[in-house]
This record gives sequence, structure tokens and C-alpha cells, in this order.
Amino acid sequence: TAMARVAPLLAMSALSLLHGLAKVFGLMATDKAGEGVRRLEQNCYWRIHGWLVMIFVAVFSPYAFLCIYHRMTFLRQNTLLLLVGFNRYIVLLFCAVVTLWIHCYKQPEIIRFLNRLLRCRRKLRRQMHTRELKDSLDCLGTRNHMIKLGLLLVAFILSAAQPFQVLKDDPEIKERKNYIYAFCLAFVYACQLTLQLSLGIYLLAMLFLGHLVHHSNLLLARILADVGCILGSCRTDCLRLQRQQLYKTQQKWLAIELWRLLHLQRQLLELHRCISRLHGVQAVCFVAFAPMECMVHLFFTYFMKYSKFILRRYGRSFSLNYYAIAFMAGLFTELLLVILPTYYSEKRFSRTREILRHGVFSFPTACSARRLNYTLDYYGLFLKNAANMFTVRACGLFKLSNVLLFSIVGAMLNYLMILIQFDKVINK
Repeated sequence: TAMARVAPLLAMSALSLLHGLAKVFGLMATDKAGEGVRRLEQNCYWRIHGWLVMIFVAVFSPYAFLCIYHRMTFLRQNTLLLLVGFNRYIVLLFCAVVTLWIHCYKQPEIIRFLNRLLRCRRKLRRQMHTRELKDSLDCLGTRNHMIKLGLLLVAFILSAAQPFQVLKDDPEIKERKNYIYAFCLAFVYACQLTLQLSLGIYLLAMLFLGHLVHHSNLLLARILADVGCILGSCRTDCLRLQRQQLYKTQQKWLAIELWRLLHLQRQLLELHRCISRLHGVQAVCFVAFAPMECMVHLFFTYFMKYSKFILRRYGRSFSLNYYAIAFMAGLFTELLLVILPTYYSEKRFSRTREILRHGVFSFPTACSARRLNYTLDYYGLFLKNAANMFTVRACGLFKLSNVLLFSIVGAMLNYLMILIQFDKVINK
């Protein structure tokens, strides 16, 4: 269909746009990006550009904060609004500086990680012995990937709603009186976009890694099915010596294939831990920033509509801010896109143990060769010992799982109720 032909082109355009933005904001220092890339090379120009961007953000952030502080007199009229409102700027600017420093300092390690990921894909493709598995591995534009990429782009657009509203409605910007203040607001949004792009890179890498793990599980299931067929034939033709020799040779070949697949899955597991180490600090920053932003805007929505301070000062309540609602929806969507793909990636690694266990229990071991038995025993022992390595922890503080998501929502609601109670006491 026409949609099936247009969707991959749109996806490639979106990925090229994200890669270009990542280079402009100093997060990536590579030139090549697209289909058919075998190896990524570090570009010295973009590496220097990344360091210059990091230095500029670190130096300009205090001035941008002071400029916004002196301009927003409305927040200084109320102590509670001041404490709540400006914390978000401090957290955001600090997270942006930390994110840029990590990407600049660890840029060679990030490029090395991406090259290892591409090399694992080539190794896995060489082990695929059927055209069906190879075609499935080559097809990265799956429906699941398209949906997540679309949600990521929609989240980027929605999270720009609140900064756009401030730039659109502020009187000094509308009357073109204070260009420095407008630049500071744009700078704050650029810092927010920097953090979002860093987590977008994490999401895309996790999707690609999950794609490889899924197809390694498919290959493992196919190899175990072949072992079961050979062992079943071995039992029925146990009196034919020539057939027995053929079956033993086939079992040795399958044992070698299992060893190769085991080595590949060990590399994928190392990459899984490597990506969590490279983006652990950014994940902590975003998990701290996104709930705080959502809580602040929820409190502002309550304050402008129900607080007695607003009723006494203006004699009426204000309507809902739909820009803020879109902003919160965008940030929470990105939070889902960071946590849930990580959780499902861990499930794919756990699925490997289940495939091996069901495959081994489904065929007899009486006719199997010694080398195949040793390989299966070692495979199961490795997966058992590596089970504690599947979980991704952000800097060792917490697991990126669905439990964390419910904890974040619960904490947001608790602190929102505390702020509402403070408002009831302060603004009687």
C-alpha cells in the first residue's frame, strides 16, 4: 500500500532530523547516519563543537536564570510560587550541563558502543540460516518501532507548548522591548531539548538492542527445534549406523551454532549494561526533572483557578491552561518511553531462559552427543548466573521498571497535596 511505502521514508527523515539536532546540540560527533552504515567515525569538528556548546551552557546558565528571575515579578509576589516555580529552572539548567558534559567526555565510548552494536547485528545476520529470519532481522521499521518513534516525535512537539506560550504571550516579547529575556527563555527550552534528545538516543539504542535480542531468541528457538527433530529421527533410526553417524555430525554442528549464539548473546548483555551505564545519569536527571515539571504545572493550574490569593487579587479565577496540559502530556509520554522499553528489554533477556528451558525439556537426551549436552548445560548455567545482570539500574539507585512509574505518579500526587495544603495555610 501507499502507507507502507511512505512510512519508512518518514521514519528515515525523522531519524535524520534527530541525528542532526543531536549534532547541533553537541550530543553526537559523527557524520554518517542512515541505512547501510557499517561503522561510525568520530568527527573532530563536531567533537570540538560539543565542548564549546557545553562551555557556553555552563557559563550562560546563571545569567539566564537571573534574567528570568528579575523579569517574572508575578512569581515573586507569592512565597509559595517563588519556591516552587524557580526550582524547575535550577534543576533543568543543572541537568542540561551534566548531560552535555557526559556526552562530551564519553563521546568515544558512545561511538564505540554504537559500533559494537552494528557489529553484533552483522554477526547475528551471518548466523541466520533461513531467508525468513534474515528478512525479519533486516526489517527495522516494524509497527512497534514506528509507534514508539511517532510517540517520541509527538512528545517533543507537545513539550514545546509551554515555552511557546511564554514566548507568545509575554508583553515584553510581544512589544519587542527585551530581546535578551526572549533569548534566555529560548535558551532554557534548548536546555530542555538537550535532555530530551539524550533520552531519545537512549530510546533508539534500546529499541535496536531489543530488536537484536528478540531475533537471537528466534534463532535459539529454531536451533533447538532442529535439535529436537534430529534427536527424534535418531530414536526412530537407531539401527542404521550410517544415519547415526550423520545425526552425530549434525548435533556437533548445532553445538557449534549454539556456542556462537551464546557468545553473541553475551555481547548483547554487555551492551545492555553498557547503555545503562552511559545514560544512567541522564535517566536520573530526567526522572527528577519530568515529575517535578508535571507537579509544578499541576500546582500552577490549581493555584490560578482555586487559590484565594488569585481571587483576592484579581477578583476571578483563570481558565485552564491547555498549553501546560499539552506540556505535561509530552513530558509524561517521554517518561513512559524511557521506562517501558527498558522494562520490556529486560523481559526479552529473561525470555531467553524460558526458550532454552522449554526447548531442552521437549526432546530426549539419550541419543544426544556429548558435546551438545555440554553446550546446553553451559548455556543454561550462563543464563542462570546472568539473570541478575538483566536489570537496568540508573546509577545503581533504582530500577527502570513499571514499579518506578507507579512510584513516580504516587509521589507527584503526594507532593501536590502537600503544596495545596501549604496554599490553604499561607493564603487564608
